Amino acid sequence: MELRFRNRYTSRVWVAIMFYSPDGCRDYGQWGTRGWWAIDPGGEAYVLNTNNRYAAYYAEAADGAVWTGPYGPVYVYQTAFDSCINIGSTAARLVGMRLVDMNGYSRYYVNLVP
Repeated sequence: MELRFRNRYTSRVWVAIMFYSPDGCRDYGQWGTRGWWAIDPGGEAYVLNTNNRYAAYYAEAADGAVWTGPYGPVYVYQTAFDSCINIGSTAARLVGMRLVDMNGYSRYYVNLVP
C-alpha cells in the first residue's frame, strides 16, 4: 500500500510519519519514524510503501498550523530523520500523531486541509 499526502492548505506543509517496522526497529518499539517532506500548496508527496494497514502522521505548516493527534509520542527533529519510535535525544521534540487506516486501498491519500 502506498501512502501519499496532498497539501490542500494555503501554506507549505512539512510531514513526518510513523509506520510499522518490526525488522528495522525490532529493539526500539517496532515502529519507524521519518520526516520531513515539504509539500507546497496544491502539491503532493509519496512517503511510504507498506504491507501494514496502519500508519500515523504529524504535519506543521509554515504559518504555524499543525495536524497532531493522540498517537505516540514520537520524537521529531528539525532536520530530516529516519529513526524508530523509542529512539530520541535532547535534540528532538515530542509530538502526537494522527492515525491512518489504509485498509482496502492500494494507494491512500491524506488530504491536509484546514
